[in-house]
Amino acid sequence: MRISVEGTRLFIEVFGQQHAFTGAEMAARPTLIGLHGGPGVDGTTLRHHLAALSDVAQVIVPDQRGHGRSGTGAPTDWNLPTWARDVHQLCEVLDIHKPALLGQSFGGFVAQQYASTYPEDIAGLVLVSTAARYPGAQEVIARARELAGDETAEALRRNIDSPTEEPSAEDQQLLQSLYERRKDPDLEGLARHVIKTPEVAHQWVPEARRTMDLRRDLRSVQCPTLVLVGELDPLNPPALAAEVIDAIPDGRARLEVIPDAAHRVLVDNPEHTLRSIRAFVSDLGGP
Repeated sequence: MRISVEGTRLFIEVFGQQHAFTGAEMAARPTLIGLHGGPGVDGTTLRHHLAALSDVAQVIVPDQRGHGRSGTGAPTDWNLPTWARDVHQLCEVLDIHKPALLGQSFGGFVAQQYASTYPEDIAGLVLVSTAARYPGAQEVIARARELAGDETAEALRRNIDSPTEEPSAEDQQLLQSLYERRKDPDLEGLARHVIKTPEVAHQWVPEARRTMDLRRDLRSVQCPTLVLVGELDPLNPPALAAEVIDAIPDGRARLEVIPDAAHRVLVDNPEHTLRSIRAFVSDLGGP
C-alpha cells in the first residue's frame, strides 16, 4: 500500500487489526508504527520481526522517505524533521490517533524527533539500539576493539573515515560482528530482498555525526518510553542509551539491557526483545 504525504508517497505494510473481538466485545488495540534502521536500507527485516506482535497491536512499518519502495522526494528533505512529519501525516491519512512508535537504530532518531515535536500525538515510545546523539568516533572504535579485536576496530575506523565508500568484502565481514553475533539462515535469505539507497546515508550521516544531539528536545517527551539496548553493542552502547533516560523528564523512561546481544537485538536475542516490546505495548491499551 502507498499513501501520499507532503512531497512524496510512502510505501507501508500493515499487520493485524485495529479492532479485535475479546469474548463478545469489540476492543480497540494499540497501533504500533515501526521505523527501520539505516539510513539507506528499507523496512524489510523490521517487518519480519514486528509482524509477530500483530496479535496484540496493529503493526505498521513504512519505508521512510528516500528508502525502499517509497518515493525519494527532494534530497533536501532527507532530515529528521521531515521524516518525523511524514509519520505524523501517515497517521492523519490513516486516521490513527496516538500510536505507539518504535524506532530501531536510525529509526530511533526519527522516533525521538517525532515524540519531541508531537508530544500529544503519541501513546508510547520504544527505542531499540539507538541514542540521542552519535558517539565520538574514537569512543566507538575503542569499544569495537574491546569487544571484537584490532582487525574489526580498524575496519570500523576505515568505514568512519570514508563514509561514502563501500567497505571491502573483508571489512564488511569484520563489521558484521559489531551488528550481530548470531546467524539466522532465514534472515540471511531475507537480506537479499532488502532495497538499499546508500545515497541517503552518504548525504545525511556525515553531518549528523558532527551535529545531531536530541537530548534537549527530549525534555518535551510526555509519553512512557522503553529503551532497549544490546549488552554488547559497540555502536550505541548501554552508557549512551542511558543518556536518553536522563533526558526524558519525570521518570517516564526506563532502560533495559538485552543480554548476549550486539547492535541488532532483534536478531541476537529476539525472544527477550519481543517479549519486552509486547509487554510494553500491551500495557498501553487501545486509543
